[in-house]
Amino acid sequence: MPGTSRGPRLLSAVAVAWLAVAALATPAAAHEGEESVPALTQVQVAVAILRTQPELVDLAADRINDATEAEDKDGVDIDRVEQAKTALEAGDMAKTELLLEQALGACPGQPVTNPAGVRAKLPQTPCPTPAHELALGRVPLHGAAKPTLLAIGAVLTLGGLVLTRRIR
Repeated sequence: MPGTSRGPRLLSAVAVAWLAVAALATPAAAHEGEESVPALTQVQVAVAILRTQPELVDLAADRINDATEAEDKDGVDIDRVEQAKTALEAGDMAKTELLLEQALGACPGQPVTNPAGVRAKLPQTPCPTPAHELALGRVPLHGAAKPTLLAIGAVLTLGGLVLTRRIR
């Protein structure tokens, strides 16, 4: 009976080989036609991936590469996309996201509620200054002001602890 089992084995070997060829050809076919997707869409998808799924860095890098190779580059600052590509290769995710947002003309850190309405150029009005940069011009506390404020804070904390103790 060894002759009868050879036919199904040969057939299954051919099927496995055909599936392996099909599986290896799929990634190459997946990149066909990506040049027709506008760079604007590719960059928006890359920003969305970096914001929501930062563990998928390779997918974001693929979208950034596709944006640089896209035929329709309207509405995107490709120089900033190239800078973002370099920042991503260096592992600086925050800088990558910032450069991609600037490439779209959006204010960095602002939610993109209407991706189709993102401007091509940087906004004419300046973006709002982030809160941490607003504090840079402030004068630090010196002299008696700092110990006084610390003492007031300590008294308020102790008063709160005493009240919670009495309420129990």
